[in-house]
Amino acid sequence: MKTIFKLSYALALSAFLWTTAAGQSLRDLPKSETFAVEISGVLCGYAESEISTTQVDGKEFLVLKRNILAKLSALGGGVDMTIQNKFLFDPKTDKPVSIEHVVATSAEIYTNTKFENGKAFFTDSRNGEFREIELDEDVIVENSINYPHLMKDFIKGKESEKSYRVFDDMKGVVATKSYRLLGKEVLELNGEKWQTTLLEEVNREVGTTTKLWLNDANSELLKLEVAGRLIYLADESVKKDIQTVDMESMLFARVNKMIPNIPDISYMKVEASILSGGEWITQENLNFPGQKFSGTVTNNLIEGVFEIEPFRYRGENAPSFPASFSEERLKRYLGPEKLIESDNPVLIAEAKKITSGSENSWEAAVRLSKWVSDNIRGAVPGGTSAINTYNTREGECGSHSRLLTAFCRTVGIPARLSVGCMYTPYLGGSFGQHAWTEVYMGDVGWVAIDATAREFDFIDAGHIRLGEAASFNPKSMKILQYKMGSGKVADQVPKELAKYIGKYLFEEKNSIFEILYRDGSLAVNIPGSQVLALYPPDEKGIMYPKLTREINFSFNEDLYGNIAKMKLQQVFLLPKKSEPENIDENVPEELRTLLGVYLFPQPQSEFEVLYKDGMLAFNNPLANQVIKLPHQNDEGVWIDESKSKEIEFVKDGDGSVIRMIISINLYMPKQTEI
Repeated sequence: MKTIFKLSYALALSAFLWTTAAGQSLRDLPKSETFAVEISGVLCGYAESEISTTQVDGKEFLVLKRNILAKLSALGGGVDMTIQNKFLFDPKTDKPVSIEHVVATSAEIYTNTKFENGKAFFTDSRNGEFREIELDEDVIVENSINYPHLMKDFIKGKESEKSYRVFDDMKGVVATKSYRLLGKEVLELNGEKWQTTLLEEVNREVGTTTKLWLNDANSELLKLEVAGRLIYLADESVKKDIQTVDMESMLFARVNKMIPNIPDISYMKVEASILSGGEWITQENLNFPGQKFSGTVTNNLIEGVFEIEPFRYRGENAPSFPASFSEERLKRYLGPEKLIESDNPVLIAEAKKITSGSENSWEAAVRLSKWVSDNIRGAVPGGTSAINTYNTREGECGSHSRLLTAFCRTVGIPARLSVGCMYTPYLGGSFGQHAWTEVYMGDVGWVAIDATAREFDFIDAGHIRLGEAASFNPKSMKILQYKMGSGKVADQVPKELAKYIGKYLFEEKNSIFEILYRDGSLAVNIPGSQVLALYPPDEKGIMYPKLTREINFSFNEDLYGNIAKMKLQQVFLLPKKSEPENIDENVPEELRTLLGVYLFPQPQSEFEVLYKDGMLAFNNPLANQVIKLPHQNDEGVWIDESKSKEIEFVKDGDGSVIRMIISINLYMPKQTEI
């Protein structure tokens, strides 16, 4: 299971960290301020702001710069985030002239909005999007510093509820924000006491509900709370106390029911309480062919029961290929958008190559889905954008889904992201935030496929769809009922698979791996982790988990044909980060392109490939050792001295090395039953 929380969280965090003060001139504000960021009670970030003046074309402007850092992790990978905001204000009116945002995780989002003559000119540099938005007189342009409308209506006035039309300069749209007075409260922050007005804000554009504590003296935003995040005015000393927060508890809901054979789940009934954001959710849009929802949705809090029974499309009456769709409603799903660069010439060329000779659009979409699944390895942080995922060949579910969506669009197949959650055996059985892809197949409508889960031409019934840009913040979930395949699962283990069942000793850790038979499939119980369903052995005798290609299992027999030993192979992909500054003249020419620094994404460690003692080697900082590679087999794979590690280097079309693949082999003897 991979996550896509990074960008949705980054955008929300950026939006909620703009405001500092109101009801006074910007020149009177502190020249610098610090805010603390807590998630699930962990101090994990901060924001620093600085106000100064600058000259642009001979005219003076006030400038606010704010830099934000949040240290996050998910699924063992670091996903630190930085945000840079820059605001120019007219010093006479304190109104914004331009606003820039840069949000960076493993990819970067840059937006710019300029204001002139009652219009907003919005630009997204990543995909070249430009929009001119007419701002009606009732539209409020929040300058990210003051809230005069809330000061007038709630702090000084007697309003208890009111809605406003507000320009959202992160998305370039006019959104509706509704406010409700919750009361008064005295806060103790940064060594001072503050009399505040507490408001609840509901943003119908992004589907978030936020609590705001505004200073009664000047409407300064002193504190806010949204979806488990707490942001508040603080002393700059908090910067030295921040630590990384594990997002696991916010991204997964345990259900304590283990179903290893996920692809075969054909029906599921789930009771759920989910708080979503990113878009406005209604009861109606949770119901569509393959998914039924019964319950309530209140300000994006979803409470009720989902029944999922997706149909499996086999390409009947599929649209021709190359595809030709002219409907106006499909145009947005055929062109580029933020992080989905379907106009990129590299992606266009690759997609055309993959789909060449396809009989129809369905065959083309499935080919693209399989290519993404086979070639993009799971990693957190991921590539995030389509082109970055393609270049790095790694990513989480959002990365897989954006690349597949971009690929489909380049060849004329309407495609979009589908976001929600998916059942996984992780944590003993849980639902985790997930994204997959939907492709449009003419009269059949939208068909879901999941390249991350290796479900090339279908999705299993463990998928719950919330929207196209939604987020998954579970409160509680419970599986009420589920069905495997047709509902009939053989009780007896097939004779050809029975010999693999048993326990295998991992001597190094003194732990036991178990091969068992469950829900009609062989599965491996990984100690302290999860149970993964396995495909039957391929022509080489290798068993792959149904959800991943990053590990595999094979077996050695004794003289009597009994299983004696299991081989577990773990595969790690390290993209090349940089070339060496200098190369010794003694390095053989054929090895020079292999040298350099390679990034191990999950622990964020750097592995250096070097030439040492007359042979190729690499420095493993995790074990604090240099591993020599004295052997190279006929297939060009390098073998270490212990013969437990296999190293392969991947080159691009120009012959440049772009990544290193490390395969680690572990051998476990089968335990004799007593």
